[in-house]
Amino acid sequence: MNELARGVSAPATKKAISRRAGLWKRIKLQRTWLLFLLPAFCLVLLFNYIPMVGLVMAFQNYRANLGWFGSEFVGFTHFRAFLTDPEFYQVLGNTLKISILLLVFAFPAPILLALCLDNIRNEKFKKVTQTISYLPHFISWVVMAGLVYRILDVDTGIINVIVRALGGDPIPFMRSPEMFVPIVVVVDVLKEVGWNSIIFLAAITNIDPSLYDAATVDGAGKLKTIRYITLPGIGPTIGTMLILRVGSMMNVNFDMIFNLRNPMVNNVANVLGTFVYEKGILRGQFPYATAVGLVQGLVSVFLVFFSMRVANKVSGESYIV
Repeated sequence: MNELARGVSAPATKKAISRRAGLWKRIKLQRTWLLFLLPAFCLVLLFNYIPMVGLVMAFQNYRANLGWFGSEFVGFTHFRAFLTDPEFYQVLGNTLKISILLLVFAFPAPILLALCLDNIRNEKFKKVTQTISYLPHFISWVVMAGLVYRILDVDTGIINVIVRALGGDPIPFMRSPEMFVPIVVVVDVLKEVGWNSIIFLAAITNIDPSLYDAATVDGAGKLKTIRYITLPGIGPTIGTMLILRVGSMMNVNFDMIFNLRNPMVNNVANVLGTFVYEKGILRGQFPYATAVGLVQGLVSVFLVFFSMRVANKVSGESYIV
């Protein structure tokens, strides 16, 4: 029996040693690339993982003078508090409304732009168009919001100047709650469409050119080429980006909302990000805000894995899970 056990375990031990040796060999061969990754790894560890220790506040009656390990544990008290708070459900509704509209309008926009850019044959015009579409991404949301307010101002905004010139009454765009969400969607599309199209343009360049040549020989037009070659070719990229977009539905861009909102539209502009900011930073309700943030993060993780499962079954592609 002992001989049999030794006979079985010896190959397994040798296999494990061989695997470890192979791993160290690969690390040694790729040590230069791993050194390049080291700063990024340290930044992620420092700013994303170490702060997660603070999640313990969600289960405490946290006091700054007592610290994380000295404050009283109160279990799920703060979770029950926000789940019975009517303001939380209003904020959640605002978040989902804006996220769904961004999914419907902002997600397809860079795909359409990438398809249009790919079909431009004049290289100079194509580069100029790409540059113009990329530039808004590099403008901070503080500046972007200032531009939006100036353009849509009731008295001096160019839009209302034109409206007055045509004999109409000025429209209070930024003071009207029903107009805030459409403005947010339009501004987000204009600012990010060019930058987000880079990913889809890169995916298009990986499609085999011979497929386009074959389609041309068969007499396929532009629309059929896009439908039967380009879109299926970038399908995995679209699927991956859609999964990431669905996973971020609980996280509307904080900078965008924070800089575009004002007290007159706060009822429709207050989203989970600004809600946590107000409760935690402005009002000092750190445990309450941490509990909301923790649930927000867990739901986002669930959405990512759920969308992966659905995408795997619907498309037949493998999206990690």
